[in-house]
Amino acid sequence: MLTQKQLDEIKEKLESSQNPLFFFDNDVDGLCSFLIMQRAIGRGKGVSIKSFPGLSESYIKKVEELNPDCVFILDKPLVDKEFLQKLEEKNIPITWIDHHEVELDKDLINLADYYNSYPSTEPTTYLAYKAVGKKEDMFLAMIGCIGDVYMPEFSREFSEKYPELFNSKIKVFDSLYLTEIGKASRLLNFALKDSTTNVVNMLRYLMKIKDVYDIMHENKQNKEFHLRANQLTKIYDKHIEKAENNLTDEKLLVYTYSGDTAMSSELANGIYFKHKNKFIVVAFRKQDKLNASIRGKSAKKILAKIIKKMPFVTGGGHEEACGAQIPTELFEEFVRRVRDEIEN
Repeated sequence: MLTQKQLDEIKEKLESSQNPLFFFDNDVDGLCSFLIMQRAIGRGKGVSIKSFPGLSESYIKKVEELNPDCVFILDKPLVDKEFLQKLEEKNIPITWIDHHEVELDKDLINLADYYNSYPSTEPTTYLAYKAVGKKEDMFLAMIGCIGDVYMPEFSREFSEKYPELFNSKIKVFDSLYLTEIGKASRLLNFALKDSTTNVVNMLRYLMKIKDVYDIMHENKQNKEFHLRANQLTKIYDKHIEKAENNLTDEKLLVYTYSGDTAMSSELANGIYFKHKNKFIVVAFRKQDKLNASIRGKSAKKILAKIIKKMPFVTGGGHEEACGAQIPTELFEEFVRRVRDEIEN
Protein backbone atom coordinates (compact mmCIF):
# COMPACT_ATOMS: atom_id res chain seq x y z
CA MET A 1 0.00 0.00 0.00
CA LEU A 2 1.16 3.54 -0.67
CA THR A 3 1.93 5.68 2.34
CA GLN A 4 -0.33 8.58 3.29
CA LYS A 5 2.49 10.90 2.21
CA GLN A 6 2.47 9.34 -1.26
CA LEU A 7 -1.31 9.57 -1.49
CA ASP A 8 -1.14 13.24 -0.49
CA GLU A 9 1.50 13.85 -3.16
CA ILE A 10 -0.77 12.35 -5.83
CA LYS A 11 -3.66 14.52 -4.61
CA GLU A 12 -1.52 17.65 -4.73
CA LYS A 13 -0.29 16.91 -8.25
CA LEU A 14 -3.86 16.31 -9.45
CA GLU A 15 -5.40 19.38 -7.81
CA SER A 16 -2.63 21.69 -9.09
CA SER A 17 -3.13 20.52 -12.69
CA GLN A 18 -5.19 22.66 -15.07
CA ASN A 19 -5.35 20.43 -18.12
CA PRO A 20 -4.33 16.89 -17.13
CA LEU A 21 -4.19 14.05 -19.63
CA PHE A 22 -4.82 10.56 -18.28
CA PHE A 23 -3.49 7.48 -20.10
CA PHE A 24 -5.16 4.42 -18.58
CA ASP A 25 -5.09 0.69 -19.18
CA ASN A 26 -7.89 -0.66 -21.33
CA ASP A 27 -9.75 -2.46 -18.54
CA VAL A 28 -12.16 -1.56 -15.78
CA ASP A 29 -9.41 -0.91 -13.21
CA GLY A 30 -7.73 1.60 -15.50
CA LEU A 31 -11.07 3.12 -16.49
CA CYS A 32 -12.36 3.61 -12.94
CA SER A 33 -9.06 5.03 -11.70
CA PHE A 34 -9.28 7.64 -14.46
CA LEU A 35 -12.93 8.43 -13.74
CA ILE A 36 -12.31 8.88 -10.01
CA MET A 37 -9.41 11.27 -10.64
CA GLN A 38 -11.13 13.25 -13.39
CA ARG A 39 -14.36 13.60 -11.42
CA ALA A 40 -12.41 14.72 -8.34
CA ILE A 41 -11.35 17.95 -10.08
CA GLY A 42 -13.85 18.15 -12.95
CA ARG A 43 -11.27 18.56 -15.68
CA GLY A 44 -8.92 16.57 -17.86
CA LYS A 45 -9.21 14.09 -20.72
CA GLY A 46 -8.69 10.34 -20.77
CA VAL A 47 -7.13 8.03 -23.36
CA SER A 48 -7.63 4.27 -23.17
CA ILE A 49 -4.37 2.44 -23.96
CA LYS A 50 -4.87 -0.58 -26.19
CA SER A 51 -1.20 -1.41 -26.71
CA PHE A 52 -0.17 -4.43 -24.64
CA PRO A 53 1.48 -4.70 -22.18
CA GLY A 54 2.91 -1.19 -22.13
CA LEU A 55 2.25 2.38 -23.20
CA SER A 56 3.94 2.77 -26.56
CA GLU A 57 5.74 5.79 -27.99
CA SER A 58 2.99 6.19 -30.62
CA TYR A 59 0.72 7.77 -28.00
CA ILE A 60 2.86 10.90 -27.99
CA LYS A 61 0.57 12.06 -30.81
CA LYS A 62 -2.24 12.38 -28.27
CA VAL A 63 -0.04 14.58 -26.09
CA GLU A 64 0.69 16.86 -29.04
CA GLU A 65 -2.99 16.96 -29.97
CA LEU A 66 -4.36 17.72 -26.49
CA ASN A 67 -1.50 19.87 -25.14
CA PRO A 68 -1.77 18.94 -21.44
CA ASP A 69 0.09 20.62 -18.59
CA CYS A 70 0.72 17.20 -16.97
CA VAL A 71 0.27 13.50 -17.73
CA PHE A 72 -1.01 10.73 -15.47
CA ILE A 73 -0.30 7.10 -16.43
CA LEU A 74 -2.67 4.68 -14.72
CA ASP A 75 -2.47 0.89 -14.37
CA LYS A 76 0.27 0.33 -16.97
CA PRO A 77 3.23 -1.85 -15.88
CA LEU A 78 5.46 -0.75 -18.76
CA VAL A 79 5.98 2.51 -20.62
CA ASP A 80 8.30 3.09 -23.59
CA LYS A 81 11.33 5.08 -22.53
CA GLU A 82 11.03 7.17 -25.69
CA PHE A 83 7.52 8.25 -24.65
CA LEU A 84 8.75 9.44 -21.25
CA GLN A 85 11.78 11.19 -22.77
CA LYS A 86 9.64 13.13 -25.23
CA LEU A 87 7.40 14.31 -22.39
CA GLU A 88 10.51 15.40 -20.49
CA GLU A 89 11.69 17.33 -23.55
CA LYS A 90 8.31 19.10 -23.60
CA ASN A 91 8.68 19.85 -19.88
CA ILE A 92 5.45 17.98 -19.08
CA PRO A 93 5.49 16.37 -15.60
CA ILE A 94 4.46 12.71 -15.38
CA THR A 95 2.73 10.89 -12.54
CA TRP A 96 2.77 7.12 -13.05
CA ILE A 97 0.56 5.01 -10.75
CA ASP A 98 0.56 1.21 -10.90
CA HIS A 99 0.26 -1.97 -8.85
CA HIS A 100 1.94 -4.69 -10.93
CA GLU A 101 5.08 -6.61 -10.03
CA VAL A 102 7.63 -5.34 -12.50
CA GLU A 103 11.34 -4.59 -12.61
CA LEU A 104 12.06 -1.18 -14.10
CA ASP A 105 15.40 0.47 -14.78
CA LYS A 106 16.14 3.39 -12.47
CA ASP A 107 16.69 5.71 -15.41
CA LEU A 108 13.14 4.93 -16.55
CA ILE A 109 11.61 5.58 -13.12
CA ASN A 110 13.61 8.81 -12.81
CA LEU A 111 11.71 10.22 -15.78
CA ALA A 112 8.42 10.19 -13.81
CA ASP A 113 7.00 10.48 -10.32
CA TYR A 114 6.41 6.75 -9.89
CA TYR A 115 4.02 5.13 -7.40
CA ASN A 116 3.50 1.38 -7.14
CA SER A 117 1.55 -0.50 -4.45
CA TYR A 118 3.47 -3.77 -4.99
CA PRO A 119 3.88 -6.09 -3.08
CA SER A 120 0.46 -5.49 -1.49
CA THR A 121 -0.78 -4.78 -5.07
CA GLU A 122 -3.93 -2.79 -4.32
CA PRO A 123 -5.48 -1.92 -7.72
CA THR A 124 -4.95 1.49 -9.26
CA THR A 125 -8.64 2.26 -8.72
CA TYR A 126 -8.16 1.73 -4.99
CA LEU A 127 -5.11 4.01 -4.93
CA ALA A 128 -6.94 6.74 -6.86
CA TYR A 129 -9.93 6.55 -4.53
CA LYS A 130 -7.81 6.67 -1.38
CA ALA A 131 -5.83 9.62 -2.76
CA VAL A 132 -8.55 11.84 -4.21
CA GLY A 133 -11.87 10.00 -4.41
CA LYS A 134 -15.14 11.58 -3.40
CA LYS A 135 -17.50 9.58 -1.18
CA GLU A 136 -20.18 9.69 -3.86
CA ASP A 137 -17.78 7.90 -6.22
CA MET A 138 -17.42 4.86 -3.98
CA PHE A 139 -19.50 2.90 -6.51
CA LEU A 140 -16.78 3.49 -9.12
CA ALA A 141 -14.13 2.41 -6.64
CA MET A 142 -16.08 -0.79 -6.00
CA ILE A 143 -16.53 -1.49 -9.72
CA GLY A 144 -12.82 -1.05 -10.42
CA CYS A 145 -11.64 -3.04 -7.41
CA ILE A 146 -14.01 -5.97 -7.94
CA GLY A 147 -13.12 -5.96 -11.64
CA ASP A 148 -9.49 -6.46 -10.60
CA VAL A 149 -10.51 -9.17 -8.09
CA TYR A 150 -9.76 -7.11 -5.00
CA MET A 151 -12.05 -6.64 -1.99
CA PRO A 152 -11.44 -3.16 -0.51
CA GLU A 153 -11.98 -2.48 3.19
CA PHE A 154 -14.84 -0.09 2.35
CA SER A 155 -16.82 -2.91 0.68
CA ARG A 156 -18.64 -3.64 3.94
CA GLU A 157 -19.76 -0.01 4.26
CA PHE A 158 -20.90 -0.05 0.63
CA SER A 159 -22.69 -3.38 1.08
CA GLU A 160 -24.59 -2.11 4.12
CA LYS A 161 -25.67 1.02 2.28
CA TYR A 162 -26.50 -0.72 -1.01
CA PRO A 163 -27.35 -4.37 -0.22
CA GLU A 164 -29.14 -4.68 -3.57
CA LEU A 165 -25.85 -3.93 -5.37
CA PHE A 166 -23.27 -5.84 -3.38
CA ASN A 167 -22.78 -8.41 -0.63
CA SER A 168 -19.37 -8.17 1.00
CA LYS A 169 -19.76 -11.69 2.42
CA ILE A 170 -19.50 -13.20 -1.07
CA LYS A 171 -15.95 -14.13 -2.09
CA VAL A 172 -14.38 -11.47 -4.23
CA PHE A 173 -14.02 -13.59 -7.37
CA ASP A 174 -17.59 -14.86 -7.13
CA SER A 175 -18.89 -11.32 -6.66
CA LEU A 176 -17.93 -10.63 -10.28
CA TYR A 177 -20.79 -12.92 -11.30
CA LEU A 178 -23.19 -12.79 -8.36
CA THR A 179 -23.57 -9.04 -7.68
CA GLU A 180 -24.73 -5.97 -9.59
CA ILE A 181 -21.35 -4.32 -9.04
CA GLY A 182 -19.73 -7.33 -10.68
CA LYS A 183 -22.16 -7.14 -13.60
CA ALA A 184 -21.35 -3.44 -14.06
CA SER A 185 -17.64 -4.26 -14.06
CA ARG A 186 -18.05 -6.92 -16.74
CA LEU A 187 -20.27 -4.62 -18.83
CA LEU A 188 -17.70 -1.82 -18.81
CA ASN A 189 -14.86 -4.20 -19.65
CA PHE A 190 -16.72 -5.22 -22.81
CA ALA A 191 -17.76 -1.64 -23.60
CA LEU A 192 -14.08 -0.62 -23.67
CA LYS A 193 -13.58 -3.03 -26.60
CA ASP A 194 -15.27 -0.64 -29.03
CA SER A 195 -14.26 1.98 -31.57
CA THR A 196 -12.31 4.98 -30.33
CA THR A 197 -15.28 7.26 -31.07
CA ASN A 198 -17.69 5.16 -29.02
CA VAL A 199 -15.23 4.81 -26.14
CA VAL A 200 -14.72 8.60 -26.05
CA ASN A 201 -18.51 9.10 -25.98
CA MET A 202 -18.77 6.57 -23.15
CA LEU A 203 -16.10 8.40 -21.15
CA ARG A 204 -17.97 11.68 -21.51
CA TYR A 205 -21.11 10.01 -20.23
CA LEU A 206 -19.37 8.27 -17.31
CA MET A 207 -17.76 11.52 -16.18
CA LYS A 208 -21.25 12.84 -15.37
CA ILE A 209 -23.18 9.87 -13.97
CA LYS A 210 -24.48 9.81 -10.39
CA ASP A 211 -24.58 6.11 -9.53
CA VAL A 212 -24.27 2.55 -10.80
CA TYR A 213 -27.85 2.57 -12.11
CA ASP A 214 -26.76 5.08 -14.76
CA ILE A 215 -24.47 2.31 -16.02
CA MET A 216 -26.79 -0.66 -15.68
CA HIS A 217 -30.05 0.87 -16.95
CA GLU A 218 -29.97 1.45 -20.69
CA ASN A 219 -30.93 4.92 -21.92
CA LYS A 220 -30.38 7.16 -24.95
CA GLN A 221 -26.98 8.28 -23.74
CA ASN A 222 -25.50 4.87 -22.95
CA LYS A 223 -27.21 2.72 -25.58
CA GLU A 224 -24.07 2.47 -27.73
CA PHE A 225 -21.93 0.87 -25.04
CA HIS A 226 -24.81 -1.38 -24.00
CA LEU A 227 -25.09 -2.48 -27.62
CA ARG A 228 -21.37 -3.27 -27.78
CA ALA A 229 -21.46 -5.11 -24.47
CA ASN A 230 -24.43 -7.19 -25.63
CA GLN A 231 -22.67 -8.04 -28.91
CA LEU A 232 -19.56 -9.21 -27.10
CA THR A 233 -21.57 -11.11 -24.49
CA LYS A 234 -23.00 -13.27 -27.28
CA ILE A 235 -19.49 -13.97 -28.60
CA TYR A 236 -18.32 -14.63 -25.05
CA ASP A 237 -21.12 -17.13 -24.45
CA LYS A 238 -20.19 -19.04 -27.62
CA HIS A 239 -16.55 -19.23 -26.54
CA ILE A 240 -17.55 -20.45 -23.09
CA GLU A 241 -19.69 -23.18 -24.69
CA LYS A 242 -16.81 -24.26 -26.94
CA ALA A 243 -14.37 -24.30 -24.04
CA GLU A 244 -16.70 -26.40 -21.92
CA ASN A 245 -17.04 -28.87 -24.78
CA ASN A 246 -13.32 -29.53 -24.24
CA LEU A 247 -13.78 -30.41 -20.58
CA THR A 248 -12.24 -33.73 -19.54
CA ASP A 249 -11.22 -35.35 -16.29
CA GLU A 250 -7.83 -33.69 -16.69
CA LYS A 251 -7.18 -30.81 -14.32
CA LEU A 252 -5.79 -28.57 -17.09
CA LEU A 253 -8.18 -26.90 -19.55
CA VAL A 254 -6.61 -25.11 -22.51
CA TYR A 255 -8.70 -23.02 -24.89
CA THR A 256 -7.25 -21.08 -27.83
CA TYR A 257 -9.10 -18.80 -30.21
CA SER A 258 -8.63 -15.96 -32.71
CA GLY A 259 -10.78 -13.26 -34.24
CA ASP A 260 -11.31 -9.52 -34.18
CA THR A 261 -11.71 -9.14 -30.43
CA ALA A 262 -9.50 -10.42 -27.61
CA MET A 263 -11.33 -11.34 -24.40
CA SER A 264 -9.00 -13.86 -22.81
CA SER A 265 -9.21 -12.38 -19.32
CA GLU A 266 -13.01 -12.38 -19.36
CA LEU A 267 -13.15 -15.92 -20.73
CA ALA A 268 -10.61 -17.26 -18.24
CA ASN A 269 -12.53 -15.65 -15.37
CA GLY A 270 -15.84 -17.05 -16.60
CA ILE A 271 -14.53 -20.59 -16.99
CA TYR A 272 -12.74 -20.51 -13.66
CA PHE A 273 -15.87 -19.23 -11.89
CA LYS A 274 -17.75 -22.31 -13.07
CA HIS A 275 -14.88 -24.81 -12.73
CA LYS A 276 -12.69 -23.85 -9.79
CA ASN A 277 -11.23 -27.35 -9.64
CA LYS A 278 -9.56 -26.73 -13.00
CA PHE A 279 -6.39 -24.90 -14.03
CA ILE A 280 -7.34 -22.63 -16.93
CA VAL A 281 -5.26 -21.34 -19.84
CA VAL A 282 -7.14 -19.20 -22.39
CA ALA A 283 -4.98 -17.89 -25.24
CA PHE A 284 -5.71 -15.45 -28.05
CA ARG A 285 -3.74 -16.13 -31.24
CA LYS A 286 -2.26 -12.94 -32.71
CA GLN A 287 0.28 -13.08 -35.53
CA ASP A 288 3.40 -14.78 -34.16
CA LYS A 289 2.38 -14.97 -30.49
CA LEU A 290 -0.41 -15.89 -28.12
CA ASN A 291 -1.66 -13.69 -25.30
CA ALA A 292 -2.77 -16.00 -22.51
CA SER A 293 -4.83 -15.50 -19.37
CA ILE A 294 -4.17 -18.08 -16.67
CA ARG A 295 -6.39 -18.93 -13.70
CA GLY A 296 -5.88 -21.49 -10.98
CA LYS A 297 -4.27 -22.19 -7.64
CA SER A 298 -0.63 -21.04 -7.55
CA ALA A 299 -0.94 -19.71 -11.12
CA LYS A 300 1.59 -16.96 -10.50
CA LYS A 301 4.18 -19.32 -8.99
CA ILE A 302 3.74 -21.84 -11.79
CA LEU A 303 4.12 -19.15 -14.46
CA ALA A 304 7.24 -17.78 -12.76
CA LYS A 305 8.84 -21.24 -12.78
CA ILE A 306 8.10 -21.69 -16.46
CA ILE A 307 9.41 -18.24 -17.42
CA LYS A 308 12.77 -19.11 -15.83
CA LYS A 309 13.00 -22.12 -18.17
CA MET A 310 11.49 -20.34 -21.18
CA PRO A 311 13.06 -16.86 -21.40
CA PHE A 312 11.04 -15.87 -24.47
CA VAL A 313 7.83 -16.23 -22.45
CA THR A 314 6.89 -13.14 -20.45
CA GLY A 315 4.15 -12.39 -17.94
CA GLY A 316 3.04 -12.08 -14.35
CA GLY A 317 0.07 -11.07 -12.22
CA HIS A 318 -1.75 -12.18 -9.11
CA GLU A 319 -1.59 -15.42 -7.15
CA GLU A 320 -4.51 -17.12 -8.94
CA ALA A 321 -4.85 -14.84 -11.98
CA CYS A 322 -2.06 -13.85 -14.32
CA GLY A 323 -1.21 -13.27 -17.96
CA ALA A 324 1.53 -14.32 -20.35
CA GLN A 325 2.83 -13.69 -23.85
CA ILE A 326 4.04 -16.82 -25.61
CA PRO A 327 5.66 -17.13 -29.07
CA THR A 328 3.48 -19.36 -31.26
CA GLU A 329 6.22 -21.93 -31.83
CA LEU A 330 6.67 -22.34 -28.04
CA PHE A 331 3.02 -22.68 -27.07
CA GLU A 332 2.94 -26.50 -27.09
CA GLU A 333 6.01 -26.61 -24.87
CA PHE A 334 4.42 -24.01 -22.59
CA VAL A 335 1.27 -26.11 -22.19
CA ARG A 336 3.35 -29.22 -21.53
CA ARG A 337 5.28 -27.45 -18.80
CA VAL A 338 2.05 -26.14 -17.23
CA ARG A 339 0.68 -29.66 -17.22
CA ASP A 340 3.83 -31.01 -15.59
CA GLU A 341 3.72 -28.32 -12.88
CA ILE A 342 0.10 -28.85 -11.88
CA GLU A 343 0.49 -32.63 -11.90
CA ASN A 344 3.45 -32.30 -9.55
